[in-house]
Amino acid sequence: MLVIAVQTGSLGEPAGSVGFGGWAGRRHDDDRPDASSGATSAELFDAVFHALHDGEQVALGFDCPLTLTVSPDQGALAAEADADALVNRAEPAATRPGLTELGHLLGELGTWRPWTTVSTSLSRWKANTSILVWEAVPAEGSGSVTASAAADSFFRQLKTAAEPGPEVPAAGTVVNLAAATARRAGLFVDASELGRPAVSITVTGG
Repeated sequence: MLVIAVQTGSLGEPAGSVGFGGWAGRRHDDDRPDASSGATSAELFDAVFHALHDGEQVALGFDCPLTLTVSPDQGALAAEADADALVNRAEPAATRPGLTELGHLLGELGTWRPWTTVSTSLSRWKANTSILVWEAVPAEGSGSVTASAAADSFFRQLKTAAEPGPEVPAAGTVVNLAAATARRAGLFVDASELGRPAVSITVTGG
């Protein structure tokens, strides 16, 4: 298992200063939080591609919101919408910091490894999915996260992390931006995830 956290600077930074801030990762058998790291999207793609090629599962975290809350009237429409309609609803967010980088990575995988399966659900990923996309959330009182701390937090919380409950938020009140990005890239993602929040990990330490 390779866990990677991408630091986009989308949280706690002045407007206009965001962008690709590098990434850090570690494997389950390595105690170093930044056992692998890089500063470019090309290095990130290489790390993910080679891990998948070697048969590893990859958990890919981003320090940006991966779930879009919709208004009650939009939620009613979303609950009735098909997968393509939900993907279209997420389209305006595709250029946000973090989602741009995610879209580029998944787009490259769609070109070079189109059979890759993506999930934003821990249980589905643990069962048989290639890539988990998760949201790195700052701890209360912290304005930003570092990539190495996010990757380390994922391992610490993996056994106790829970899926979002069925009632908070209710299906149809959110659009899953990560799932929509994967579907837009031509990769397989379960359609039910488009209306459910992406799994999140609270970053502690670092």
